[in-house]
Amino acid sequence: MPAKDISNSSTRPSAVSRSWQIVLGSPANRRDILKIFRKCREDCGEPFEKAHEAAISRMLVDASAGRIYLVEVRGVPAGFACVAFQQSVIWAGRLAILEKIYPLNGYKGQGLAQRILRAIIGDLENFGPAIVTAYLREGDPLSQIFELEGFSAVPLVRFTDQEFSENDGPVF
Repeated sequence: MPAKDISNSSTRPSAVSRSWQIVLGSPANRRDILKIFRKCREDCGEPFEKAHEAAISRMLVDASAGRIYLVEVRGVPAGFACVAFQQSVIWAGRLAILEKIYPLNGYKGQGLAQRILRAIIGDLENFGPAIVTAYLREGDPLSQIFELEGFSAVPLVRFTDQEFSENDGPVF
């Protein structure tokens, strides 16, 4: 089955930007997604483990677990994004947690992350989660993009069971 292109004309304002697309992850593009995810972990100085591969594989076949998006520029994999789903009694349905938007280094600084975010929000509005949330580290350059797209800069939840470093925020 071919991948579903979820990018739309409202997320592509200029001729230059028409050369990109964001497609839903599937078993057909699993290899590209794993390669980009490994690169993301390496760039962040974090190991890629079998548990990551298993979680990605599950999301690619189980729509209730979440969605993984593959970003392509001129047909070349250029990044990924992932959204995990949780069931929520408070929100009377599914809660979407936007876990990561990651354009590869060669594609950063070109406005791609904002277009990816807009496309994902549009897809999720059509798919039906009651609320979309994201967790970003303090000082993350993507914070401004999320705020421009309507996300709150001030978290309402300020607890975690993770260890903290004063300078780095949560340690994952």
